Amino acid sequence: MMARVSVSSWLLATPLLLYCLVFLAYPTLYAIRLAFSDPHTAAFPSTANFQLIWNDALFWRALRNNVILPAASVAVELLGGLALALLLAARFPGRRYVRAVVVIPFALPEIVFLTMMRYLFAPRGYVNAALVAAGAGPLDWLLPGRWLTFVVVVIADAWHVTPVVFLLLLAALTTIPEEVTEAAQLDGARGLRRLLFITLPLLTPALIAAVLLRGLDALRTFATPLVLTGVEGVPVLSTYAFHQWSDYGNDGAAAAAAVLLALLSVALTLPLLRRRVGP
Repeated sequence: MMARVSVSSWLLATPLLLYCLVFLAYPTLYAIRLAFSDPHTAAFPSTANFQLIWNDALFWRALRNNVILPAASVAVELLGGLALALLLAARFPGRRYVRAVVVIPFALPEIVFLTMMRYLFAPRGYVNAALVAAGAGPLDWLLPGRWLTFVVVVIADAWHVTPVVFLLLLAALTTIPEEVTEAAQLDGARGLRRLLFITLPLLTPALIAAVLLRGLDALRTFATPLVLTGVEGVPVLSTYAFHQWSDYGNDGAAAAAAVLLALLSVALTLPLLRRRVGP
């Protein structure tokens, strides 16, 4: 009986296993082999691709941005998502409609949202039109290599994905028993004290989950910096790999950048995973 159950279980899992082998395992192993192959002689193993990107200044900009950009985006998303969750957890008329409006940016297809961002921050876009109407001068919001461009990319990325953090934290807020809130009020814990010593500790698992979910996703950011600023505006490792593949046709260097991005993602998320499963 046990053998038949085991065989049927394997049969049920076969489509998923085949999918993982064809679409996950094979491309990953092929990319690793490509990264460690010499681009001229095809010799394996070789570090020629890694030496090539090591001497590329754009790679170091991409590596730096791939650490700073996700950290800044996730920080903005956590602050914005927490503020929205606390505000919209309160009872007031029409809060369901306000919640729906807040989620709209995430409901839009990414390319549509980013096209709207380009219309907003283009040299003759709506933001500069508002500045001129207010008597100020226009700004170069998307000029490559400037801190202002970096800030625009962070704001656009956070604006699009903050609803995910908002929904996670709002769901966690609804699980806090009302008795806990009432007991805190009876003990005199109100306002900021209740937020710091009651609400935030109870939200810690949801906050860690939000950081893990968004942190991993933000590390592989691609469309936002590429669509808004191009390949060299705010480069990250994924756009750098795309640049090597599409502009230079260097598959090996692109694979090497992708392998480094995967290692960076694992190295930065392991501490959070340990915190998640720890006592």
